[in-house]
Amino acid sequence: MHLVAAQEKKITGTVSDNAGIPLPGVSVLVKGTKLGTQTDFDGKYTIKANTNQILVFSYVGMKTQEVLANSSLINVKLTDNATELEGVVVTTAMGVKREKKSLGYATQQISGKDLDGGAGNANVANLLSGKAAGVEVSRNTNFGGSTNVVIRGNKSLTGNNQALWVIDGVPVDNSNSNTTTQTSGRGGYDYGNNVSDINQEDIESINILKGAAATALYGSRAANGVVMVTTKKGKKEDKKVGFTFSSSFTVGTVDKSTFPKYQTKYGSGYGIGSSFLDAESPIPTVDTSNDASYGDAFTGQPVYQWDAFTPYSKNYGQATPWSAAKNGPVTFFKTAQTNVNSLSLEKATERSSLSLSYVNTLQSGILPNSELKKNQLSARFSQKVTDKLTANAYAAVTLQSTVGRNSTGYNDNILGNFRQWWQTNTDLKELQNVYKASGGQNVTWNWADPTSAEGLVPAYWDNPYFTRYQNYSSDNRTRLFSYASLDYKITDWLSALGRVSLDTYKELQEERRAVGSIASGFGLSPVDETSGYQRFDNNFQEINYDFMLNFNKKFAEHFSLTGILGANVRRNDKESVLSSTIGGLVTPGIYALSNSRYALPFPTEAKYTKQVNGIYAQASLGYKDTYFLDASVRRDESSTLPNGNNSYVYPAVSGSILFSNLMKAEWLNLGKFRMNYAEVGNDADALQLTNTYTRSSNFNNEPMYTLPNLNKNPNLKPERTKSFEVGLETSMLNRRLGFDVTYYKTNSVDQIVSAAVSSASGFTNAWVNGGDIENKGLEIQIMGTPIKTKDFSWDIIVNWSNNRSKVVSLPGGIENLQLASFQGGVTTNATLNEAYGSIKGTDYVYTNGQPTIDQKTGKYMITTTSDNTIGNITPDWIGGVRNKFTYKNVSLGFLIDTQKGGDIFSLDMYYGLATGLYKETAVGTIRETGVLNAGVAPDGTPNKVVSQNPGTYSNNYGYLAEPAKAFVYDASYIKLREVSISYNFPKSMFQGTFVNSATFSLLGSNLWIISKNLPYADPESGLSSGNNSRGYSVGSLPTTRDIGFNLTFKF
Repeated sequence: MHLVAAQEKKITGTVSDNAGIPLPGVSVLVKGTKLGTQTDFDGKYTIKANTNQILVFSYVGMKTQEVLANSSLINVKLTDNATELEGVVVTTAMGVKREKKSLGYATQQISGKDLDGGAGNANVANLLSGKAAGVEVSRNTNFGGSTNVVIRGNKSLTGNNQALWVIDGVPVDNSNSNTTTQTSGRGGYDYGNNVSDINQEDIESINILKGAAATALYGSRAANGVVMVTTKKGKKEDKKVGFTFSSSFTVGTVDKSTFPKYQTKYGSGYGIGSSFLDAESPIPTVDTSNDASYGDAFTGQPVYQWDAFTPYSKNYGQATPWSAAKNGPVTFFKTAQTNVNSLSLEKATERSSLSLSYVNTLQSGILPNSELKKNQLSARFSQKVTDKLTANAYAAVTLQSTVGRNSTGYNDNILGNFRQWWQTNTDLKELQNVYKASGGQNVTWNWADPTSAEGLVPAYWDNPYFTRYQNYSSDNRTRLFSYASLDYKITDWLSALGRVSLDTYKELQEERRAVGSIASGFGLSPVDETSGYQRFDNNFQEINYDFMLNFNKKFAEHFSLTGILGANVRRNDKESVLSSTIGGLVTPGIYALSNSRYALPFPTEAKYTKQVNGIYAQASLGYKDTYFLDASVRRDESSTLPNGNNSYVYPAVSGSILFSNLMKAEWLNLGKFRMNYAEVGNDADALQLTNTYTRSSNFNNEPMYTLPNLNKNPNLKPERTKSFEVGLETSMLNRRLGFDVTYYKTNSVDQIVSAAVSSASGFTNAWVNGGDIENKGLEIQIMGTPIKTKDFSWDIIVNWSNNRSKVVSLPGGIENLQLASFQGGVTTNATLNEAYGSIKGTDYVYTNGQPTIDQKTGKYMITTTSDNTIGNITPDWIGGVRNKFTYKNVSLGFLIDTQKGGDIFSLDMYYGLATGLYKETAVGTIRETGVLNAGVAPDGTPNKVVSQNPGTYSNNYGYLAEPAKAFVYDASYIKLREVSISYNFPKSMFQGTFVNSATFSLLGSNLWIISKNLPYADPESGLSSGNNSRGYSVGSLPTTRDIGFNLTFKF
């Protein structure tokens, strides 16, 4: 023992690549022991070893080196290992890990470390923006709202187009429970989609499975691609328990480019001479019932405004200057805050690993009385029970509560008030003061008639502070996602896996209307209500049972065979109840169904169970580690389809060639050509087969039942997507440059749609199969390291994709299928031989391609029909550029996210220009003298006629002067989506302490909309997740610029 101690010495050195650039994070181990360390940022290491021992240096993508520890200074150069580079492992369908080089289809992996730039973000789906080619992520600006994730275009006419989310091979629910009034733009709240429950701190990586060949093993739910989430597991580090504590704080402010710029020349009214009830009086009274700002010009003269008629105002009984308000609607917003604290634990041994994580999120929005609280606890455990049996388990619990989500759509939406119907002479600060002074009463700016006691009630709009603090929503969701599995190694090439998973949640959504509110539609009442209470109870559960045989066998020297044979049983149970008061509330401030003034209406109840039984097989044959051929098949049997027509087979075949193995070119690290064909499905929803009666109001105390207008179809079959894909992957110049190019074409047939039928059938619509949507496109990913020196590196990833969709056919020989109808007379449609998502409405009458001007009125001539194609929701292309610069201990990263094309109709501009709110309506003297509209006379000569009758309501601009086409805008944008600056504190700072490392980061999100065309709103602003709510902007919340910091300690 004394001799061994005498031989042990301290060894130092530097590890670099073959270009001499230091490599941080290289593993340095004493061979045959558990002693080891890692190189620091400068590639330096220190370790103790005996002179007769061997040091092992290993690093991903490099050849492992072994060096005798016979010197106190050992510098090592590691060389590229092309074989290891090819052997990168990714998670594929069913959670199976495979070498990326063997895949015959496109995937794109995002490290969990690249998901940390989303300052102020509470939804992991948002963090995919711009980071994967072919993945269209449509955020909206709603507080805690939902996000669209669509891969390679919309494939279903009226069904689900969202990608399937999977955690460790197990599907998770990503639905939302927003109402039809919310998704149609009439009103309601966006309660978010359920992927927001995923704990971001748990994510090790995300792999995007894009095409049908990649997702075919998921069968009837795989048509839209898969977002595969792999969670973290405990890592072995010197048998110690590792702790990580992270804390971040973010503030958010309104991006003023996404909020109106008001004119300040005119006040309340719909035209010249309309501002006052008694214009001839020495001190006139403002007509507060007006909700427009195209009245008399501001002169500063004393007038009686809305606050002169309430004793709660300091201006009660007093005249105030006729001028634009000092505190406009933008002052209604406050600074948002997000505080996230997390603590995680990792522990691993030779036979077990454990990972625990707790995250607390507290977020307040830019609107008053808006708050989201989220607590997430998760655990992942793995135990090697015997040399052949391994047990795995994972559980994640999410508790979320939200108060004060913003209203969406047209009705009861403060933002619609601010963007469409407002008086620029109204001061928000004074509205806040009187709300507080009155003890929370609905003292509004919009009196019906300020000159009478009976008229001191709201005409159209409540006090916005009353709305936020009295008419608010709240919701709570408790969710558990868990799985447990046993993996038994039967032989060295065959193993069996059994797994059971549970995804379940309960949520309660409550909506309130306080006594004294303006009458409007509410709850289940058939008439407008001035007060009420509504609650929606929603319970969901999905259980999956999986059994898989996995094999991996090499034979005949050059051949390899891998694959799986499995079965899956999936059971979904859902139960919901929507109920509300009717006739108003008996006692103000008591929000309970028992406080209903009249007998409660029949609630809307739904309950269903759905089961899908599937069997599947997949095999991959490799030859000389160069040629690979894959084939898979899945058969599903669904309970939502009729007997005899409820089982379907989904095949897939793919192949790839590593031509870099054939070329033997030193500059080419990896080169692969791939091709595949596959078919996948999109299952029918539950309750679409058999007609059922709906309970109606009693007649003469007898129950009444009616059939709905939609006829069910007992012969439905699932939608089917047929997909072809070809691609090329390369990595070259010692991994300094790489490309991934993919061309794909899909046809989605047997669409499940609600088609119009003759009313003689007793129905207006019926579920049918029919129709074909074609999507084809190109995806390009470029990865590069343009600069790499000893202290500095620059990494860049460029993603670009375009998707061209076409409606090839529609059911029943029709030429147009209306997908959604919105206020303003516009619709979104699937039109034969057009791209999916045509926007239709009124258009200009054209002469020689130019808008035609009526030579008598000077106004545009407008079509008499609304079936004109005036835009399309589908973008021409999307892209993203990620840059990361590293200098010693400092790194800077930023993401540019962009969309080219696509269109969006703005109801805000449709009304807001007509009511004279926006600065465009007060340029020069156009209000008084009229506008010379751009266009031509019916004979094709340039227009020279000025619009007649200037100065009157909506004469120059807006919905009464222009067609819907005038309010359709190009939805292109370029955004500085994410910015992060990080500093890794030197480890020497923490020598002798329990701290291993520390990192400080500055984070920014949505910092700058570099370019956009939609006025005063974010082109991404929308109503909800779902394919039918895009291309329409109404009363949207402005975008929030978020900036904050993060501090992380590892112990």
